Amino acid sequence: MGGGPKQRRQTPLIVFCSRTDNTRRVAEAMAAPLKAELVAVDQLKDHQLRGRPLIGMGSGVYWLRLAPQIISLAARMPARARAFIFSTSGWGHSWGNFYRSDLEKKLQRRGVEIVDRWHGRGQDRNPLFKWMGISKGRPNDDDIRSAREFAQGLKRRF
Repeated sequence: MGGGPKQRRQTPLIVFCSRTDNTRRVAEAMAAPLKAELVAVDQLKDHQLRGRPLIGMGSGVYWLRLAPQIISLAARMPARARAFIFSTSGWGHSWGNFYRSDLEKKLQRRGVEIVDRWHGRGQDRNPLFKWMGISKGRPNDDDIRSAREFAQGLKRRF
């Protein structure tokens, strides 16, 4: 028997945008330890955001930016919500802050507390760079394990 709205609100939520399945795989790895409800951003209804103890927001990186659907989700987030942000890209961790900056600014303006961030590699499938094989085979088992461990750390904190 599925939980009603009250039970659902006790459950963390992870919202993701994944065009190549890299971010979806990471989102699934994070959802398991958190026992989180997992929803693709294009399937999300506003009422699903209300009353959550924690909301994860994840996206692949496309042309050096998170998906516009995830960025625009910031305007729909409940004020004073707690959120974590995660992303995947063909490029390394040093770019993570750059990719997230637009989303973080919008969330902060809404009064959303950003409790943590995670960035991992995903195979770059951009047509301009695909031939280079950037981060080919990523996310791999180690990346998925890292995502799961990140979520376990969040679970201990919340």
